[in-house]
Amino acid sequence: MASVHLARADGSPGFEKLLALKWIHPHLAEEQGYIEMFLDEARIASRITHPNVCSVFDFGEADGQYFIAMEYLVGEPLSRVHRRVVANADQRTSPLLPARMAHIIAQACEGLHAAHELRDVDGESLNVVHRDVSAENLFVTYDGTTQVVDFGIAHARQRLHHTEAGQVKGTFPYMAPEQMTAAAVDRRVDVWALGAVLWELLTLQRLFLRDTDVNTMYAVLSSEIKPPSQLRPEVSPELDDVVLKALRRSPDERWQSTREMGTALRRVLSKQEELVGPAELADWMRELFPDGGFPMPVTKGGSRIPSAPPLPASLLLIVIGVATVLTVVALDWLRQ
Repeated sequence: MASVHLARADGSPGFEKLLALKWIHPHLAEEQGYIEMFLDEARIASRITHPNVCSVFDFGEADGQYFIAMEYLVGEPLSRVHRRVVANADQRTSPLLPARMAHIIAQACEGLHAAHELRDVDGESLNVVHRDVSAENLFVTYDGTTQVVDFGIAHARQRLHHTEAGQVKGTFPYMAPEQMTAAAVDRRVDVWALGAVLWELLTLQRLFLRDTDVNTMYAVLSSEIKPPSQLRPEVSPELDDVVLKALRRSPDERWQSTREMGTALRRVLSKQEELVGPAELADWMRELFPDGGFPMPVTKGGSRIPSAPPLPASLLLIVIGVATVLTVVALDWLRQ
């Protein structure tokens, strides 16, 4: 629906700040439904102020294009962290892996809880539900912080765009059973998704993904969910219990909030002999990605790249150039 580019905001002399600028794809800019979803994402995310949620600074329209100006996160999607661990034998067998992954998800629990608790100016709950929690939409920075990103299909009471009856939204391997059947959803579908993500992080295997969407849906609805310790003996019984409770098919039997789940994870971590916190995660991230953490400069050959027209809130977009041709560089490319 959109692409993300690196940008720079210039202010008073000497002030500059790197941003992530999200633009709706041009071929979707005339589709009212996509515009509404894009603006809904901006409105929801901009209201959340929490260290475990990617901040939104500004959103609007410039020269006929809709944009969201977001915090530039220096780190890696959790999905890439997962792949890096799988590819390294020492990382796969590390006894610290369960604690590291549990700490990452405990932070995500707090970010999602902040979203779930969001209220309007009258104090009424906005009933925000992310609906698309996955390892792709959780981001681990090089300073050891987990950030929840991409509220593009989030459910909320004051959305402009509303899901049609019977329409299913989400990523199949992480969708809760009630979400899969297009039933009413609440914050507990995000609890389920976090449980599925954590199960995969602990076992380094896929939980529900199958060869087709239909088989994946069937697995979500009926396949056996083994305790992670059956596939990784280092996982403690207490951590097994946290994961399996998040993956109860009846919402009433799950953790009733992501905070409740995060608290349970922190209790498990408090019993570990080895300390695993943000500092330790930061060291681990540097170990996994020794060349990471250095954003590409926004100048080339000592000359400044010409700026785009002024954006609202006094933002000046400096588009990254390659040779003499102006272009933009997606964040995914920057992290390769």
